[in-house]
Amino acid sequence: MVHFLIITLVLGACATSLLVILWRAERVKRWMAGLKRQWCLKALSNNNHRKNLEHDTKNAQSIQECLLLEALRKHQDTEYGLKNNFKILTDVSSFQRLHPLTQYCDYKDYVRRTSQGEENIMMHGRPFALVATAGTSGNPSMVPISAQRPNDSFQQGTAVYLEIIHSNFPGALEKMTKFTFPPNFRHTEAGIPIINFPFAFSNFLNNLYSSTIPDISPMSHHEILYIQLLFALKEKGLSMLEANFSWFLRYVFSVLEDSWESLVADIQKGRLSSELKIPLDIRKQTEDLLVPDAVRASELRAQFQEGFCGIAKRVWPNLQVIVAVETGGSDLDRQTLKDTLCKGTPLYSPIYCAAEGLCGVNLWPLEDVPQYVLIPRSAFFEFIPMDTNELKQTLSVRDVTAGKAYELVITNRDGLYRYQLGDVVQVTGFHNQSPIVEFVYRKSQTLSVRGERISERHFYRTLMRTVNLWPGASLLNYCCAESGILGSLSGGSDPHYEVFIALKGVRDLSEDQRYKDVVRFPAVRILTDPKGK
Repeated sequence: MVHFLIITLVLGACATSLLVILWRAERVKRWMAGLKRQWCLKALSNNNHRKNLEHDTKNAQSIQECLLLEALRKHQDTEYGLKNNFKILTDVSSFQRLHPLTQYCDYKDYVRRTSQGEENIMMHGRPFALVATAGTSGNPSMVPISAQRPNDSFQQGTAVYLEIIHSNFPGALEKMTKFTFPPNFRHTEAGIPIINFPFAFSNFLNNLYSSTIPDISPMSHHEILYIQLLFALKEKGLSMLEANFSWFLRYVFSVLEDSWESLVADIQKGRLSSELKIPLDIRKQTEDLLVPDAVRASELRAQFQEGFCGIAKRVWPNLQVIVAVETGGSDLDRQTLKDTLCKGTPLYSPIYCAAEGLCGVNLWPLEDVPQYVLIPRSAFFEFIPMDTNELKQTLSVRDVTAGKAYELVITNRDGLYRYQLGDVVQVTGFHNQSPIVEFVYRKSQTLSVRGERISERHFYRTLMRTVNLWPGASLLNYCCAESGILGSLSGGSDPHYEVFIALKGVRDLSEDQRYKDVVRFPAVRILTDPKGK
């Protein structure tokens, strides 16, 4: 009996010691995380990357020329460089005269061979990765990037906008979280990684994010966002939300609107809903980080029951800014976030980027319409004027005119030369010598059944004027297709547009309402979502 008591006491003491060690280890871990975050914030307060950009914009033209010549020299012995006689391209003038404008079809075979493991095709050796571009259908296009690209993108883009946030929203970076899906790494047969976004997570960024979340990569997209929302909602003091894109942020809030009751119940109980299809090991890791919090659950329930207008600021009262990149066709997403879900909180689109390269950074986070100063050291920029049907000689950064629209052409360091992005931008002014641009539309996202070429932005604004004529109606989503695409499903033989809309606040539209003020476009037929409320 005595031996049993001694063993019991020893085991109890060991268990207690283990708990104390684990508690202290967790405290040390939190202390170290806080120390790293403070170091990052101090580094950002120096504004070194912002100062570098300021210097570069004062010397934009000379930096552009140096960047171009460096890229040509670097790749002159590749197969592409030899075929296009890079050795005789000694200045901007000879480059523009002898090298044609290009599109993806000009590189397709080079990329295919590169993906199969051939070296020195578009760049020296083999690429660090292939980045999937924003293709509209079929297999996405891919472009190669070097190992230097993620670092350059961080130094010239991410670090600059973090410094801008730190300057304009003091304290915003103290408690921040990001909604995102874990990277889905694939590889070509030759072992080259295929990634969806050329901006890698750095230790610097990881040190800034507040929430501690277990590895959730094996789960479905819904479960991933559910757990990210769960930990974000627990943190009442969040001062900044971030998502890669505005359309994705809107999707996050739609998940929140559908799942808030379950999320609140999980916070109250300190464990995950049994209805979630989560692997047991991840469920255990997650629940080990949860503590029942009836007070926070009660606060959240009261806010959600009042509706979702301004919900972001109401559940996170210390929220200072919401960061999400806007892309082509983001007007409805931005308007919905600004007018309802995120009402009262500034929305900041920090960078203008594509798989082919980082283009610009937004220095004015409080402006209503995002504008970006082109980064001289990121790529060599050319501009095709949109006010003529003839393909004129391209213009350089010093030759463009404020108030005019241009198609953007880039030459990067990773094997693309005089590449037509397909983006149409409007130059709104200059920051020192570097143009400031506003994204207008993608050339591939235009409608034309009779040669009229209507941009998505033009269509959206006209559609919104029409929706505003319908009492109580608000637009949730829309899609427009040219009748020729629909074939026999089209509602008539003459060329026209089929407009599909999802509305909230109205169920049925009269024939007069369907066509009122929408005859600006040739023969529009509107079809409403029968589930619209």
